[in-house]
Amino acid sequence: MFRKLRFLLIIAFLLLPLQGCWGMREIDEMGYVLLMGIDKGKENMVKVTFQIALPKPLGEEGSGDEVSTEIVEVEAASLFGAEQLLNTFVSKHITLIHDTTVVVTEEIAREGLAKYINPLVRSREIRRTNYLLVVKGKANDFIEKNRGLVFEKYPSRQLDILMASSHLTGIMYKSDIHMFYRALKSPGRQPVLAAVGISQNVEAKASDESKIEEIKRENAYLPGEIPRKGGNKIDVIGQAVFKEERLVDFLNGEETRFYQMVTGEFRQSIFSFPEPGSAGNFIIVMKIRKACSPDITITADERKTTIKVKLFLNGEIMSIQSGKNYEIGPLGNELERHISGLITAGVSQLIKKTQKEYYSDIFGFGEFTRHFFWTWEEWENYQWLEKYPYCAVEVQTFFRIRDPGMMSQTTSSDN
Repeated sequence: MFRKLRFLLIIAFLLLPLQGCWGMREIDEMGYVLLMGIDKGKENMVKVTFQIALPKPLGEEGSGDEVSTEIVEVEAASLFGAEQLLNTFVSKHITLIHDTTVVVTEEIAREGLAKYINPLVRSREIRRTNYLLVVKGKANDFIEKNRGLVFEKYPSRQLDILMASSHLTGIMYKSDIHMFYRALKSPGRQPVLAAVGISQNVEAKASDESKIEEIKRENAYLPGEIPRKGGNKIDVIGQAVFKEERLVDFLNGEETRFYQMVTGEFRQSIFSFPEPGSAGNFIIVMKIRKACSPDITITADERKTTIKVKLFLNGEIMSIQSGKNYEIGPLGNELERHISGLITAGVSQLIKKTQKEYYSDIFGFGEFTRHFFWTWEEWENYQWLEKYPYCAVEVQTFFRIRDPGMMSQTTSSDN
């Protein structure tokens, strides 16, 4: 009995230090960073822009986003050094636990992102699921311009929704810290990130291209190039292409759709195609959805390595300007072959571009060579990324019109 009592007393004594909330902080003592931008500073310094939430008492009316956040830029030797300096003149204890997005300037991305990514991955406060974006221009300018919001009060919430809805258009790309880090360490793929920019409010201008090429380039915009007036000041469209840790170029919205078709991330998008034989005078608008995941196979022997890509897509007719009955019969088959050919050409052109201009396997074709080897070391020694530019590529698109919309037959007056 005495031994049991002594044992319980010892356990109780050991539990005493575990009681209490030694690390507790009141919620109104915390300053929550919602958005973070990284620009290049002097020499090896960085300029870090923090967008901090300004909480208000319950029931207090706000007058817009101007009172919902505060933007502060700090120059320091490192990201966390800047965070520490921020605590010296902000009357809150700054934390990154609610940060959702990190925006990196194009200038830093071209020099190499590895030394900026490693601290983000190591941090206890920053989650790997945080969105990681590359901005054409300055990250500070992007965060400043993102304050004129439509529908949303907090800028980070707006970016959350834009990223989450990227599958609705296919011309945006959803990327986070973990995706970039995993691709950076893989022997079978190279990283890509979402591209963002500041709208230049450019107007549509006359082009020297043929009508057919103009139609095919309907979404071929980079961030900042979308012809528009009004709305938010930022554009989220396209992708940033990396070779190892360095940015090499941007893909526009059209190329981003083709990229996601190959990787299987594509879900749906609206396409405008020149009508067969119309020389660009009429267009057909089609909502295209993924029918099933792409079939990718790699065959290799001593002389040749071939990448075979099969895409499976379904279409819903949204508009036929000429009034021809493409819904059924021979015309329907002709339209399916026409669209299959255009998509195959677009995807093939993009893959060739990554081989001959970027030397970067952003599609992750190398991941399909893993089963060639028994160990990771053998796979690394295979050096797929050096072989990729010289691989032969075969693309096939299997496209079917599954839905004519709310009309079973087109007439010349119904466009």
